[in-house]
Amino acid sequence: MTDHISARKARKGKIPGAIVSTMLAAIMLFTFVACQKRQIAPVEPGINGTITAANDIVHAFCYNYTPGASEELRDYSDMYYPKGLDIKWEYAFPSDKGGGEGENALPLYSLVYFSENKDMSDAETYLTVGNSVHIDDTDVNKDYYWQVKAVFSDSAVLSGIFKLHTAHDFRTYGVPGISNTRDLGGYSAQGGKKVRQGMRLRGANVDSAAAQAKHIMLDLLGIRTDLDLRAPGEGKAGGEYSPLGKDVNYINISAPLYGGLKDEDKQEAFAQEIRVFTDEANYPVYFHCAIGRDRTGTLAIVLLGLFGVPEKLIERDYEMSFLSYSGSADKTPVETMLGNFDYTVNYLKTFGGKTFKDNVENYLKSIGITAEEIEKIRGIMLE
Repeated sequence: MTDHISARKARKGKIPGAIVSTMLAAIMLFTFVACQKRQIAPVEPGINGTITAANDIVHAFCYNYTPGASEELRDYSDMYYPKGLDIKWEYAFPSDKGGGEGENALPLYSLVYFSENKDMSDAETYLTVGNSVHIDDTDVNKDYYWQVKAVFSDSAVLSGIFKLHTAHDFRTYGVPGISNTRDLGGYSAQGGKKVRQGMRLRGANVDSAAAQAKHIMLDLLGIRTDLDLRAPGEGKAGGEYSPLGKDVNYINISAPLYGGLKDEDKQEAFAQEIRVFTDEANYPVYFHCAIGRDRTGTLAIVLLGLFGVPEKLIERDYEMSFLSYSGSADKTPVETMLGNFDYTVNYLKTFGGKTFKDNVENYLKSIGITAEEIEKIRGIMLE
């Protein structure tokens, strides 16, 4: 069993940050950092390797995606909870560097530094007595850098800086009592850009959010706006404030779904939904309907299309709902729902343009969204 201490979790209040600082200061009092950097080698992932934080079912669904694949996979539960990253390495030290014998002598413990930056600045620090560490809350489709310091009784050995890439899976969130929760970011978009993560989250309703769910949504994910796409009176929709709390910006818009995009009497409501994303003060936004599949999925199709995300990935995002309890509880065949997806995409394609991105932009302009508003959304959401 591996124990670890995360400086990031310390900042979130789970472990006092002073513990990490005190340990690092104590180590520096007696540590000599050796130059034999090649004595620590990455195992999982290997050098410049790719690793996934998704569980095995979600990773297989993403990697081998074909339309309708969720029908065989789903078990009508929340199957999408992430497993996090498990990073492993190996040691090769002479016998005088630890308590073991020969090449496999082990250090007393190791410190693992984990950073988004090549120079290891702003690194999180983990402590382990083994040769592995578990890391949660990472972005998808992103480069990270890590380094290991093996600490002995009289010295320490610092590894080189290793690079890893997190797989282009879904960034899902395990939030007890709130189903179908995932990030709409991480996707590669046209023009070499990428959709920012941690800005727009989608899922099912938050009516039953208890203390733990509220802590995750508000303290860890930083949700500022609850965009409720249900009709007033549907569950707790239309209430005075969000079930997440009075300090959350609550916006309730009765949203169209699928073919409703072409109904003139519903287009003003859809335009209001889109305008929520033009205001940077609203982010991060959690948008949802009842089950997080239909009205939520319709809005996600348009937003991802607006960013130039490939159609296959938009369809994959839509179908991911069937690996959740709320998205599959009505037991509607996946093929039937993909028919709704196709209908929506084909309708948007009637608005002309060389790409689906153009189609979506032209549709939004037809319902009153201006070019300036479109560029404002892209400016906020693309990096």
